[in-house]
Amino acid sequence: MDANESHIVEGLRNGDSVTMKQVYQNHFGMIRHLVTKNSGSEADAEDVFQEAMVILYQKLNDPEFNLTVQLKTYVYSVCRNLWLNELKLRGRRRNRLKDYEKYVETGHLFNADWKAQRERVLLEMDKAIRYLGEKCQEILLLYYYHRKSMTDIARQLEYANADSAKNQKYKCLRQLKWNLKNTK
Repeated sequence: MDANESHIVEGLRNGDSVTMKQVYQNHFGMIRHLVTKNSGSEADAEDVFQEAMVILYQKLNDPEFNLTVQLKTYVYSVCRNLWLNELKLRGRRRNRLKDYEKYVETGHLFNADWKAQRERVLLEMDKAIRYLGEKCQEILLLYYYHRKSMTDIARQLEYANADSAKNQKYKCLRQLKWNLKNTK
């Protein structure tokens, strides 16, 4: 991260409004383009960007978080994921309404067991990920969260080529699955 970007990250971390305006001016255009070219409006783009800024602020103030990519890349990834989730929700609204009606008819509006099970699964997943080595955590984060290509990951993590990085990702996934089964 260069000095200018470090200054911007520090300003965001401190909630500096001038820095936030600068980030908006520098990055909102690409988010507007992303959203409007994918079935959204400018208002949708503003909502997604605002939500991404909240996520970014929370992450930057988490002592365990380390920004390993350019700010532009991180903002784009978060916005892209938020927009993809919104598109999925929009596509399923009709089905969700039908599901809701089914629960009302049978009297099962809320399922407390589901919430408890979801929380248990999330805790188990978090524990399994923490038992991975740093390199595996980084590979999986870059691939699944930041949606980096294997070529980019190989370059960033200094593997010989994309096939080597892909092989390592496979080993990391296998280790994660093993951790999920054996670290309860």
